[in-house]
Amino acid sequence: MNQSTGKFARFFSELRRRRVLRVVIPYLAGCWILLQLGSIMFPVLGAQNTAFYVLVGVLAAMLPIVIGIAWIYQLTPHGLVRTPPFVERRVLNNIPPTLDRRASLKHGTRHNTSGWSIYAQSGPAEGLEYCIAKPVVIGRAIECDLTVLRSYISRNHAELKIEDGVLWVHDLGSSNGTLVNGVRVNGSHPLSHGDELRFKDVVFQVREDRSQFKSDAMLNQTMFIDKPEST
Repeated sequence: MNQSTGKFARFFSELRRRRVLRVVIPYLAGCWILLQLGSIMFPVLGAQNTAFYVLVGVLAAMLPIVIGIAWIYQLTPHGLVRTPPFVERRVLNNIPPTLDRRASLKHGTRHNTSGWSIYAQSGPAEGLEYCIAKPVVIGRAIECDLTVLRSYISRNHAELKIEDGVLWVHDLGSSNGTLVNGVRVNGSHPLSHGDELRFKDVVFQVREDRSQFKSDAMLNQTMFIDKPEST
């Protein structure tokens, strides 16, 4: 019910943007005036009722044409101008990327990070890498941690989170599904370094940076020997 209401609201908003109502309402008002005049003039001119019904039919048949023209074109001081398509512009609040390869074709700007991350190989965020330090919701809604503006991406599509050092992806009941290495995920699925996380044609590569873990392990294995004091 809410989804249908949302679609109707967006359609009505598009009607207002294209100024269709500004054309249709005057047209209907003009039709009413013509019908009133016809109901008075046709009997005076001796015309039969058929002429009045023909006028009603012609005006009714013209209504879809008027709506179509108003949807495609707008009347401006320069004449009829084609209405530009709607371009969605929204302020996104995505998590900041740790790597941006779009700055240069050869070198990217990388911030120091360790642990799990996803690198966008295609889609709107192509060339960006995002660190997964806390639960990250991916979807089309602007409230998501990582917003992907594609019509086939659900508003809340999938969630990435770390449990016991393992990165998991959880599909949030998306319409087109979440794929890991080409296989559709049912519920939650663990991820490994190098896995392909796909949302139709939006592809992320899963990465795990173990440099920090290796440094910690080497530090734990290092033996410190106190140097005896000289006498």
